[in-house]
Amino acid sequence: MSGYLITGATGFVGGALTLELLRSTAAPIHVLVRGSAAAADERVWSALGTAVQRYGLDHELLVRNRDRVRVITGDLTDDDLARRLPAGGIDEVWHCAASLKFDDRSRREIFAVNVSGSARLADLAERIGARRFNYMSTAYVTGAATGRLAESPVPHDISVNNQYERSKVAAETMLLTRTSLPTCIWRPSIVVGHSRTFAATGFTGFYGFVRGVVLLARRLQQGNGGSTRRLRFMADPTAEINLVPVDSVVRQAVWLSTQPGFDARIVHLTNRSAPTIGDIAAALALRIGIHDFEFVSSRAELGLLERGMHSAMHFFVPQGRGTKHFAQDIAERYGSPIDAPMDVHYLQALIDWYLDHAQPVGSSLAAV
Repeated sequence: MSGYLITGATGFVGGALTLELLRSTAAPIHVLVRGSAAAADERVWSALGTAVQRYGLDHELLVRNRDRVRVITGDLTDDDLARRLPAGGIDEVWHCAASLKFDDRSRREIFAVNVSGSARLADLAERIGARRFNYMSTAYVTGAATGRLAESPVPHDISVNNQYERSKVAAETMLLTRTSLPTCIWRPSIVVGHSRTFAATGFTGFYGFVRGVVLLARRLQQGNGGSTRRLRFMADPTAEINLVPVDSVVRQAVWLSTQPGFDARIVHLTNRSAPTIGDIAAALALRIGIHDFEFVSSRAELGLLERGMHSAMHFFVPQGRGTKHFAQDIAERYGSPIDAPMDVHYLQALIDWYLDHAQPVGSSLAAV
């Protein structure tokens, strides 16, 4: 193994993946970052140091392996970038950088980063002779589909929920049709904090939902003289929300990718024991100090503030309408499916860490 090229190493999944590659392999790691050399170097080491601290890892992991990591500054539009990478020195590319925006007004930006940017990086991978292109996508390219979902390409006409999902479908399709570049599509579900420390370094997805519920509960409490009635939420409480710990995601991806003969094209990085929306609601109710959630089936049953919450959280809300059972056939073949049970106490620990360490919501609720 000659080396890795990674994008998104300052992000949530990309940072954790970089640490896992440092921990479990001996190959050099080249990290592609935009900006000036000094600023980029500082950003990378600061992000990795924060992740090491939050995940309870040995700080010596970075000290011992500092010489293995080379920070390369540049943009994927830079024609000179290939010449600044070691000739024949990169076997695998891991593309973790992405725009996490999802609204219609950001469509041009989302597609520029998630589709055009991925195409340019794939071109670069071909020019430097990479053996495999690893693309970090999302299990939610399946859009509105429910039931058992295979590790297979999604139909071109699939019904998606937002522009983020649409861009990931387009990027996957583009990469899978490039026969000249061996590609593996990795599909994590909703990534949350570390399985031991519950800490995270990125706060979209699940954490955006938690933030929205806390804000709504606070506003309802202020409007009701301090008492918080049951919050109404339009969802099926039995629907599974596929949360998966960040360390499980990267450990699985790196382990599978280093197995002899591994040649899978699409792999789910999902949780076989996902919690339900009812479990998540119960954990939130305990933390926030509300009676419970009331689940309703139509928007007409929501109050004005609750309708506003649903509109603000439309990235997460569709996932509560039905269960997606993500097959882990590739992992089953190797005897290693991700199975991370999350009961109410586990979920409360995830929520507590976020509200105590990372969330920007003011704490006017007595229990928050």
